[in-house]
Formats: sequence, C-alpha cells, structure tokens
Amino acid sequence: MGIYSNAYSRYKVQTQGLLDFAVFVAYAVPLLRDEIASIKTGTVATLHRPDFFYKSNRSTPDDLLRVEPVYESRLSSYLLVSAFSFFEAFVVGVVEEVISFHGGEKDFLSRSRTRTRQFMAPHPPDIAALKKKLRGVEAANQRDKYRKFSRLLFDEGYRFPGELFATFGIKTLISKVKNLKAFEIPEILSDALQLELTAAETRSLERTRTTRNQIAHGVQLTLTMPETVKMTTDLRKLATKIAEHVSENLLLVERYAP
Repeated sequence: MGIYSNAYSRYKVQTQGLLDFAVFVAYAVPLLRDEIASIKTGTVATLHRPDFFYKSNRSTPDDLLRVEPVYESRLSSYLLVSAFSFFEAFVVGVVEEVISFHGGEKDFLSRSRTRTRQFMAPHPPDIAALKKKLRGVEAANQRDKYRKFSRLLFDEGYRFPGELFATFGIKTLISKVKNLKAFEIPEILSDALQLELTAAETRSLERTRTTRNQIAHGVQLTLTMPETVKMTTDLRKLATKIAEHVSENLLLVERYAP
C-alpha cells in the first residue's frame, strides 16, 4: 500500500532527526564522563571548550557531574515531548491535507452540501413509495420488512439519514482541526477519518499523552530511554497506519462522482 502524504513525509524527517540527536547525545556523554574522570586523576588539565556557552557560563566538572545522574531521564523527557508534538502536528497536517486535496474548505463543503441535497425530498414516486414502508415507530415483528425495503432503497442509491449529516461532519472537522486538542486525537482518527484503532493503540496513545502532559506541567518523572523509545516507536507506527489509511481511502478524486 503506497503512502501519498506530505504531512507523513515531513513527520518522518522530524522524528528521525530527533532520534539521531538523542543517539548523538548518548555517544557524547560517556566521552564527557571519561574526560572528567581524567581531570580528577590529573591526566587531563581542563575540559574541552564547548561549542556554546563558553563565554557566559563556563561549567566546571563538578557542575556537569551534578547534571549527569539525571541526564537519561531529562533526555528521555525532552525526546518524548518533542516526539508527541511532532505527532500532533502530523495529525493536524494530514487532516488539512485531505481538505486541501478535495479543493479546500469552501469547495469541499459546497460539493458535500450539493450532493446531500440531491438525496432529500421530494423523491421520485418509486423512492417515495419505498420510503413510506419505513416510516413510523419501529415494530419488532416487521424487521424482515424493514430489511427488504432498506435493501431496495439502497439498491436505488438512496442515502439514509445517518449519511445526510456528512456536510455537518466536514464542517465540524474543519473547525476542530484549527484548534485541535491532544485528547481529541482518538476521536478525530476514529470518527472523522474512520480509522479503526485497536485497544492497544488507544492505550498507548493515552499513556504517551498523559506522560507528555505530566512532563509539561512539571511533574517529576524518572523516564528511561527504553520507555521513551517504546512510546515514540508506537507513535511512529500509528502515524504510518494513519497515512496508509488516508492514502487508501480519503485521497481519492471525488469531484466527478454522480
């Protein structure tokens, strides 16, 4: 299955760059430890000059050693916060991409409204006669009749009431994505994009969002790099699933549909 999404391509570059930087830091810190140890033993006189901060904040080995014990937790936290921000931006971007693909907000809404009104009353006599069979309060002993006439209406291309809310759904989606909250992402994915989320995917996304929020609000967490890598990997897998679903089902030219 191909993926045709600029939002996803951008997300992949961002997340790979983030991981590359974390790996870079993970290589640098052990070297710094060795250099500080050499200073303590007198083998080395001073630290190498840092690329930045050397004019205004010349850290001593003891200053750096005070940070070193929490470096994994802090790096893991910063990595997670950035990764989730990139994921949020991807979700917004992929929805905006769908809207843009279908002509932008105005054209997308106008086309949906026009098509919906085609299926509103008055209807041709044959459709009206079939609809009449389904009116009134549902009776349990008439279910076979309901199935029969519903199928006949469906075969005639009739759109049932639930499908007539499409325009409102598009309008709501356009409004929602302009100020999307992280807790709304599962609803957007499942209800708007019609993506089937597994229970495990939902739990992982909620856990990652909650952890990100705790970090952002100053809750002291002790995160390990394996924990963060697991959460960011789950985000990457979900983003791939979203992009594949959107490419397969939503990025289809519909302006010529009857």
